[in-house]
Amino acid sequence: MDNKGTRLCVISLLCMFLAPLVIFMIAGNFMSGDISGATADAYGVMIPLDIASYIVAWVLAIISRVKYKNRFSLVLIILYGSLLALSVIGIIVLFCVIMGLF
Repeated sequence: MDNKGTRLCVISLLCMFLAPLVIFMIAGNFMSGDISGATADAYGVMIPLDIASYIVAWVLAIISRVKYKNRFSLVLIILYGSLLALSVIGIIVLFCVIMGLF
């Protein structure tokens, strides 16, 4: 990691893929021993943190691309855009299957 742009990209990559896993593992450990309202509380904390980590990943990749003209950030932006497009397509297909259109 020779420059700040690459560091931002690595942090962005960690926010996109590692942070959600850690959040779900922590919440899973929190929920495993309790069956009361802890599940709803854990999801109430887990989902906003997950969304925030995705937003931070996008912002860091864009900052790295604009400020440092880093090629790694371009690859990350393309990867993130592809994942977003596949997610939207998957949600549309799932909605159509549930509604009985397929």
